[in-house]
Amino acid sequence: MTVLLALRRIGPYHHARFQAAAARLALVVLETRPASQEYPWEFTPAGGGYRVERLRGAAGPEVDPPRACLDAQLAALLQQHQPAVVVTVGWADGAYRRLLLAAQARHVPLVIVSDSRRADRSRPWWLEHPKRCLLRGYSAALVAGRESRAYLHDLGFPAAAIHQPWDVVDNDLFAAAAADPPAQPPRLLCVARFLPRKNHRLLLQAYGAYQAAGGRWGLQLVGDGPEEPQLRRTIATLPDPDRVSLLRFQQLDDLRRLYRAASGFVLPSRVDQWGLVVNEAMAAGLPVLVSRGAGCAVDLIDEGRTGWSFDPGDPAALTRLLHRLEALPAASRDRLRQAAAERLRGFDPEAFATGLEAAVATALAHPRRSRLSALVARLR
Repeated sequence: MTVLLALRRIGPYHHARFQAAAARLALVVLETRPASQEYPWEFTPAGGGYRVERLRGAAGPEVDPPRACLDAQLAALLQQHQPAVVVTVGWADGAYRRLLLAAQARHVPLVIVSDSRRADRSRPWWLEHPKRCLLRGYSAALVAGRESRAYLHDLGFPAAAIHQPWDVVDNDLFAAAAADPPAQPPRLLCVARFLPRKNHRLLLQAYGAYQAAGGRWGLQLVGDGPEEPQLRRTIATLPDPDRVSLLRFQQLDDLRRLYRAASGFVLPSRVDQWGLVVNEAMAAGLPVLVSRGAGCAVDLIDEGRTGWSFDPGDPAALTRLLHRLEALPAASRDRLRQAAAERLRGFDPEAFATGLEAAVATALAHPRRSRLSALVARLR
């Protein structure tokens, strides 16, 4: 049985998931924007047991091909591979909506992958209603966790047709980083694009208060984005700016080394649909401080057992946690590491493969087609 899964571009994290899924399903992965630099991975999938197809003819790396060109390619792919089920990683892109139309025309059931949450942004009814209609054309869903599951259910998606997880990493790969002791002097690591919603300004405010009160750990920020000049200016005003370093986007192997050298991890996002870096940090054995604005906090953080969460609008709360992390005894770190590894067993590539397989089975057993869904797909 062949499953066709469409996403913008395969990264190393997707590759680990798809390898696991390919052991159970005949998987064909379609890159709709194969040249995208949304995440500048230096990665080409190879030897994963799944087949890769790529759309061509787009005017730029971050757009879909023109409609006629797009429709012709999708029709050819569906004819060639004859998938039993089609999976789209999201619903917003034109390529996904045209694939919905093409699949429905051939009576092929669809699975939607989503990590969206109601908390991500303001959601007035006139924007939500078209989504409700569009989702009627999908037979099953694969979601990140509890908040994304609740959001789809709020949009009218059948609860029994929603499976998880989507956002997983190769935990064993990052666990290897935990074998070595952290570098000295100790430092805190934050991996997040330099965007306003990632909330680095609050992190630096909290870290500045931590320094002023005698906190000794350094801080390393890893990412790229338009906030970088402002972040550098803010760092210059800290009590000890020399203890803060900035690194550009890091490839997977380099990132693993940074986790190995760190003593703790923080993600301060105001809004983050999931926050996959938290999976990585926990797998690498780091104690984590996670904003409640990140979707993963609900699923991965058991307060004081697998990490700690904080209000993304409360720098004082984060400052207190920074001091707590610095004072954490070695035995407590070990217990935290063990509990985190246990929690991550439900968020690994095998769990993803199980969830995808279940979603495919649901789609085949209870296929849904909707003229209203097709109409919305054509209009948007």
